[in-house]
Amino acid sequence: MQSIPTLEELLEAIGQRFTFGLADGRTVQAVLAHASAGTPMNDSFVCYAATFELPSGVFLPQNVYRIGSPAGRAWDLLATPTRPTADGRSTLTVVIHTRADELANAAGSSEVM
Repeated sequence: MQSIPTLEELLEAIGQRFTFGLADGRTVQAVLAHASAGTPMNDSFVCYAATFELPSGVFLPQNVYRIGSPAGRAWDLLATPTRPTADGRSTLTVVIHTRADELANAAGSSEVM
């Protein structure tokens, strides 16, 4: 089963805290600052992105993270460092680009354990 958040889920969660699970078992709290639609390669696809603000002094590299939502859902997603905030905090952005029919049929996730 495909496990990705929908744009609607992300838009509803702007301003809320998400948990980024690290490979060593630690977690980092990040705030979902922005979510927006992108430009898919054609009408068969959907594209959107979400940017998360990390706590002051925390930097995470590009990696696949287990991202837990405040609603109790979790996804393994590739996150990439992007432009810092105006006050210098690091950000990570996730870009979703998938077939529209697959998202409609299989968007879901496992519960956070």
